[in-house]
Amino acid sequence: MTARAYLASFFAFALSGLALIALVGIVVDGYGIFGTRLIPPSRFPPELRLTKHGDRITKAIEIAERQGDRILFIGDSRTQHGLDPDAPALSEVKAYNAALAAASLREQIIALDYALAHEPDIRHIVWGLSFEAFGTLIATSVDYPDSGFAGGSLASGFMHHLLAFDFFASSWKAMLQARHRVHAQMKRNGVTVYEGDPVEGPAVVKLYENELAATGRALHGPIAQEDLDAAHAQLHRRLAELKAKEIDVDLVLLPMHIWRLELFRLVGMEAQIADWKREIARTVDQLAASPGSGQLRLFDFARPHPFTEQSAFTALSPGVRRFFIETSHFYPWLGDKILAKIFDKGADGEVSPFGREIGPLSIDEDVASAKLDLDAWEATHPRDVGYVKEFIPRR
Repeated sequence: MTARAYLASFFAFALSGLALIALVGIVVDGYGIFGTRLIPPSRFPPELRLTKHGDRITKAIEIAERQGDRILFIGDSRTQHGLDPDAPALSEVKAYNAALAAASLREQIIALDYALAHEPDIRHIVWGLSFEAFGTLIATSVDYPDSGFAGGSLASGFMHHLLAFDFFASSWKAMLQARHRVHAQMKRNGVTVYEGDPVEGPAVVKLYENELAATGRALHGPIAQEDLDAAHAQLHRRLAELKAKEIDVDLVLLPMHIWRLELFRLVGMEAQIADWKREIARTVDQLAASPGSGQLRLFDFARPHPFTEQSAFTALSPGVRRFFIETSHFYPWLGDKILAKIFDKGADGEVSPFGREIGPLSIDEDVASAKLDLDAWEATHPRDVGYVKEFIPRR
């Protein structure tokens, strides 16, 4: 065989391989962006799609393709896991969850601006806030640099879905699962999907342990105040702009399991978190008289409540569902209760109301009552307190 014939054969083989990879991606369309999925809906429902860590490339394409959204969810992985645009409280309004795992406030603002540029009809923002991600930098371990949020073209995003190894591996796995039913991890409205019953028994304890251990290793006390101050200034500017554009914004301090609240207290972060809440409340209060008719509200769910105090040690009563995946992330059925509170769709008959709107209630009263509630929980749960202490590394 001549060199020319060898090269021709080599390139023909390589092109055939790339064509086969692209064909699998188009036929499976695991991320639902091409509209070419051939797997029957009974085995891969069209409203579901696959996901991968980070999910920036896919969400940027989804946002660019969508039309008619009136409500946008912004936040980090807590929002992505727990707030479902298909919640009963939003039954008559089209919405999309643009939250991104490990997204700092500055990346959330970039995603927000990107979404508003592609969908000018968005009139309401539900903005999930987490203290841990508030002042951090944009994560370098995710696919942000290759996404539309970082200025990447849609064509580049589509090519990633056709030729990148991780997308091909996901498509191949979905094709193999299609004989029965594809295990899709996300809805095409941007929220993580959970099918079947929540994890229970020893497995749920393990999930809680792993999350607590990872958090304990990562925390070394209060976060650098200058980073928080810079993020507060960013938030203030962006809220002022949204209000002037007549866009309503609900800021939501997202819930976490009581063990995580206790961990923050034990490592000395409770006071800083309280000050973080106060500064956000101050921002909302200061902007009340600023130009524009957009409504700004603040809700605090990051506090003790019977919903957040479910112990991983004990089985739940029949008919009661577990609300937390681990100590940081909550299931969408707890998110439904958050959205019911925000959109005034009923209190579900709870003896203890879930979440507090700051405004009708002062932030100082909210912070003080949350501290007293955690004191009361500590006094009645010494075993849990001792358990959480075990996950604080000795330094």
